[in-house]
Amino acid sequence: MGLGPDGELRYPSHPQLPSNGKTQGAGEFQCYDQNMLSFLKQHAEASGNPLWGLGGPHDAPTYDQPPYNGFFNDGASWESTYGDFFLSWYSNQLIAHGDCLLSLASSTFGDSGVAIYGKIPLMHSWYGTRSHPSELTAGFYNTVNRDGYGPVAQMFARNSCKIILPGMDLSDANQPEENHSSPELLLAQVMAACKKYEVKVSGQNSSESGVPGGFEQIKKNLSGDNVLDLFTYHRMGASFFSPEHFPLFTEFVRSLKQPELHSDDLPAKEEEGAESAMDMSHESSVSMQAA
Repeated sequence: MGLGPDGELRYPSHPQLPSNGKTQGAGEFQCYDQNMLSFLKQHAEASGNPLWGLGGPHDAPTYDQPPYNGFFNDGASWESTYGDFFLSWYSNQLIAHGDCLLSLASSTFGDSGVAIYGKIPLMHSWYGTRSHPSELTAGFYNTVNRDGYGPVAQMFARNSCKIILPGMDLSDANQPEENHSSPELLLAQVMAACKKYEVKVSGQNSSESGVPGGFEQIKKNLSGDNVLDLFTYHRMGASFFSPEHFPLFTEFVRSLKQPELHSDDLPAKEEEGAESAMDMSHESSVSMQAA
């Protein structure tokens, strides 16, 4: 079920979000259209603080500005009573939107046996800061002091829906230091929330052309006691079948089923694996049950 930009449950706080989710700017709050301002005004008046409903935070950065000054600074507005008021409202609006769409899907397809999925993003840039600005502007009230993914997982559980979660191939070691990114810690947090509320997860890779150590990271995420019941590797194209990528992919798929091969079987198996993968070339993605 499509829930927002690129099908994900989030605000378009980063209009040109890279495929790997790495962003240089903090993003921008999306609360300035007529409807959102009207909802904010009503909420502020009901809360007894009408002046808080005149607009969004005045000291928040724009799309590509780093979060080093203003709203997201340590001890700044995001940690104030006003900040909690605004961020709670902003996040709840997004969750209510997702709840409306997923409840409609659930009521329509609930008795048909069709599995219903909704996708959430992995906004891992700035996760190493206390305020987590990329997540906040995208609509996830998740900070060093607050778990913003529990309410999201609850909403999915309430509607008997599963979550599509990208970023299974991303590791902290390959992230730039300047934006304090941590896809591994964020992924673990989201997975923990899904496990708590018994929401099954369909994992995906984020990079279409592969990242250093990506296949090993996927295998790590597929192993162990977690909530993954399906993994989809996407997307087939020129880079997928390139000499740099395709042999690594076939080795990765083979290792999931048969970690160790006898040397006498290796050439025949390689040929068989290549032929099998080519048979799937008309598909846009490869799905497999998680171990």
